[in-house]
Amino acid sequence: MSVSKSDITSSILVYKSYGGIGDIFFTIPSLYMLKQKFDKVTYATQPRLVKLFTTHLNGIIVIDENLVDESNYTEIIELGNYPRFNNTAEKKPQIKYHTHKRVKQHSIEHYKDGIVSVFSEIEKSKKPYPFFKQRKASNLYYTIHPGAGFILKAWPIAYYAKLIELIYDAFPEYTAKIIIGPDDPNPEAYFVNDNLNVELITGDIDAVAHEVSGAQFHIGNDAGITHLAGAFNIPILTIYGPTGPGSWGAFSKKVELIWGKKGNCGLKCNYDVIINCEDRVCLNSVKPEKMFFQLLKLLHKIYNSPSDLYCLNPDFEIIIEDDSYIFASKANEYLLEIKDFESRKFLANNLTEKDISVAHMPLQFNETFQSLIKLQVFAPFPRLEFNNTTKIDA
Repeated sequence: MSVSKSDITSSILVYKSYGGIGDIFFTIPSLYMLKQKFDKVTYATQPRLVKLFTTHLNGIIVIDENLVDESNYTEIIELGNYPRFNNTAEKKPQIKYHTHKRVKQHSIEHYKDGIVSVFSEIEKSKKPYPFFKQRKASNLYYTIHPGAGFILKAWPIAYYAKLIELIYDAFPEYTAKIIIGPDDPNPEAYFVNDNLNVELITGDIDAVAHEVSGAQFHIGNDAGITHLAGAFNIPILTIYGPTGPGSWGAFSKKVELIWGKKGNCGLKCNYDVIINCEDRVCLNSVKPEKMFFQLLKLLHKIYNSPSDLYCLNPDFEIIIEDDSYIFASKANEYLLEIKDFESRKFLANNLTEKDISVAHMPLQFNETFQSLIKLQVFAPFPRLEFNNTTKIDA
């Protein structure tokens, strides 16, 4: 008896043979799009990711890219990389994209566009990222990864050490779980405080994913572990230097990021520029105090707790001239002329070089202060009210 083509189960094998871990996470929404056409979607990926993806991808078969029998599939595609690199790692010629030069979209959308260009009957999905399931941890901690697959994209390790100390001083309830891969720098040698609450995570990707999935938030560079945290929808604080966040930005629902090139460097970075850069001003210019300020903004997004204390953005200095207050940074300068006695008294008693207490702020000053918050001059210092089993819905 003959079998018609319509009776044959359609199956597709998807290779992603080149790129870092982050690039692989960016392809996941495209895999789910393929289920519109194919009964079976199989993802051939790096051996170290097979267990993780098998656990967290629903209805997607995951196999070791080195153990593939291509005769089992009715269709085979290679997703390649964004942007395209000529390399010998590809298992097949990569699919044709129309968006290799379109840098104003995230690479997640690039891979989706590639699928649509190959299979016209597939509709580009507008669904949110299919986040992995978080874990409710029994203790309160954050994860921090000071390394990167391309280490020249990493913020200075001494700055990471200082940031960990700033977080401990403000929020000693948190344990810092520091992820250290085989080639990652270790901030321990740079600590000044010997009594920090820290723990090193040195296991494989599954051990790292276990810790990340239960974290209150994650801090890291433009690196694969940051995008692993994104896959779990963990709130993220991240810094970008030579590589901008436009196409490769962290994709959690709650993100605070700094791109250090703005106002510091106008060079368009490629590989040759990056490896020959002598000062890495895009990363070195961002001090730990600035990252801590961004963390306060992230914590406010997470906990949304009322606060009477606001931190001054370290980019700004305060200049007082008679009845005027000038908030000056390298990029902006804001002048406040204080006319009423109550507001002048309030600022004199509650404004310091680092923060301001608003518990007794006069009503007439509130609108002005809200403007300063919108201008990034101040950020709330959150009041964290939780127990050790609290897991915030990101």
